[in-house]
Amino acid sequence: MTVRRLPLIAALALLTTPALAAPDTTAPTATAAPGSAVPVHTPRDPSPDQLEAHIATLHQQLGITPAQDGAWNAFAQVMRDNAARFHDTIEQRRAKLATLSAPDNMQSYADLITQRAQDLQSLNMAFRTLYNGLSDAQKKAADALFRQSDNHPKQAATH
Repeated sequence: MTVRRLPLIAALALLTTPALAAPDTTAPTATAAPGSAVPVHTPRDPSPDQLEAHIATLHQQLGITPAQDGAWNAFAQVMRDNAARFHDTIEQRRAKLATLSAPDNMQSYADLITQRAQDLQSLNMAFRTLYNGLSDAQKKAADALFRQSDNHPKQAATH
């Protein structure tokens, strides 16, 4: 992967999981017992409703046609699968957080980010398939949309 492609993947991450771009602003705690505040270094994941709303918005923004539904549905399913896996991984991390040593905590976070990177690679492949089937006008709109989200990550996180 070239350095030039990194912003596209970052934009995909922001567009496909909007709540991820927003940092968890809960105050950090020394221990994270069940029901306590979650440390700031544990990312938030979108609710299923937020994800579905985002998928619908992106579908509309890209102007997906019935002929493109096959590639779109595959892309949307990868988003859903990634979100479910991310949610499960975060929940597992939170359940163990109170008993993790500092190095184990860091490794847990690194594992979460590694999984996220792998998920983004899968998402990128599904998006490439979709993108290749878009009209020139749709590609231009997608390019602008992804550039906008890459330049304004906080705005992308709220949409």
